[in-house]
Amino acid sequence: MAELPARPSLDHVRHEARDLLRAVQAGDPSAVGRLQAVSAAPTLAGAQLAVAREYGFASWARLKTAVQARTTDLARQAEMFCEVSIRDWTGRAARMLAATPELAGYSFATAVILGDAERVRAEIARDPGLATRVDARTGWTPLHAVCASQWNRLDPARADGLLGVARLLLDAGADPIGRCGGQRGRGGWTPLRCAVAGATNPPIVALLLERGAVPDDHDLYLAGFGGDAHESLRLMLDHATDVAGTAEMALAAPISLDDTEGVRLLLEAGANPRRYADDDGAPASAAWEAVESGCSAELLDLLLSHGAAPDRPGPGGRSPYTLARIQGRDDLAELLRRYGAAGDIADTDLFLAACQRADRATVQERLDGDLGLPGRLSEAQQAAALIRAAETGHVEALRLMLDLGFPVDARGGDHGGTALHAAAYCGSAGAVRLLLDHGANLEARDATWDSPPLDWAAVGSGERPRTNRRPDWIAAVRALLDAGTSTEGITISPDEPKQPSPEVAALVQQARRP
Repeated sequence: MAELPARPSLDHVRHEARDLLRAVQAGDPSAVGRLQAVSAAPTLAGAQLAVAREYGFASWARLKTAVQARTTDLARQAEMFCEVSIRDWTGRAARMLAATPELAGYSFATAVILGDAERVRAEIARDPGLATRVDARTGWTPLHAVCASQWNRLDPARADGLLGVARLLLDAGADPIGRCGGQRGRGGWTPLRCAVAGATNPPIVALLLERGAVPDDHDLYLAGFGGDAHESLRLMLDHATDVAGTAEMALAAPISLDDTEGVRLLLEAGANPRRYADDDGAPASAAWEAVESGCSAELLDLLLSHGAAPDRPGPGGRSPYTLARIQGRDDLAELLRRYGAAGDIADTDLFLAACQRADRATVQERLDGDLGLPGRLSEAQQAAALIRAAETGHVEALRLMLDLGFPVDARGGDHGGTALHAAAYCGSAGAVRLLLDHGANLEARDATWDSPPLDWAAVGSGERPRTNRRPDWIAAVRALLDAGTSTEGITISPDEPKQPSPEVAALVQQARRP
């Protein structure tokens, strides 16, 4: 077994893997034997695994972790530890601390991040300037850091310590409304924004509000994603001075999540859906955005009863009513009509609406009356219809559109994926199988991440979107694997920011074994 040098190079082991793969491809018997000991497939992933095993590690990911640990000194590790304690959702900070416990006592910064109130108190007593000193690299103060720390989630036993550190810093002169030098987001990051983004920390939110912090529209928006049963949102609404004049983008978060209670809280506090702004802060139609996100009738009724314009169109000029009909959401279309929405809709949209309902009789009737109708549909319209059916797992609607000749690999959506990407992401196993039966490209790449459908399925299994009411990511992934999709580009590592479900990770790992 080979031994890593005291200061190994990650580039060196990467080159070793590439050299091994090239030697295998050249037919070198020794290289072939080394790779076949761990993998039957002559791939880079197999070569990496062979190199890792020769160094005594179970996987390439573990070899990389070991190399990085040996080549990074403690100062750099501490810097990285503070960063991932704020920005990383994979639990990497906890793994780093378990591997290198001395990080906890390394510096004032790590004490702040971990909520070590006793250490912070002692350090401030020795040097009071520490409480307000701006970090030259990040532009953040210690108060920003403790408010943004995810250790209340990583180790709930540290939550009281984090609150104690925040109180110590404020008592020592930290500014509860100060904006960091980084100027990220709208107007930069305040301590309050740090506390409601990421690992939402309601006790710290309450403390900051008590000390004079005032929430703005973006803070309310971020609180909508908090996952804390609306606790932070309620706290901020109680302290907001003019929700009616402040809230614009705030409604976008609960609308995108189909979070009726979040929408209700904002509306009852004075948010005006006619002043609605989308996730990018641009003026938009609240009703259209709600329909587009697949909202419940209850949520749309709330918006309309509080004044949302039923006819204000969305991107492309379609009205909320037309969009609801195209999506096959007759419940939403009828609700919009009750609030005064116009019922006019183009022939092409009526045709697409019948497709989404898998209403073959109406589709045929419209074709009989207008033979040129399909030719007036753009590829973008056909892609959007296919993707909608794939996301929701409406196999019969998908089958109808494919029978009509809609292009199976048409690209659309926000990220330029195909219907197979959408079906895989949403766990629509039946749609995946149908698309594959119709020749969908297994290795098609989306326009945003350059990823194949299998990668979308892996990410979807972790994020668990709610578009399909009966998702089955295991079956979707099995269908892709059975059809012969490559697993080479799928990274299964605890440090990946978008983690698959454990079951899907195990399935992909199993598929890689010889």
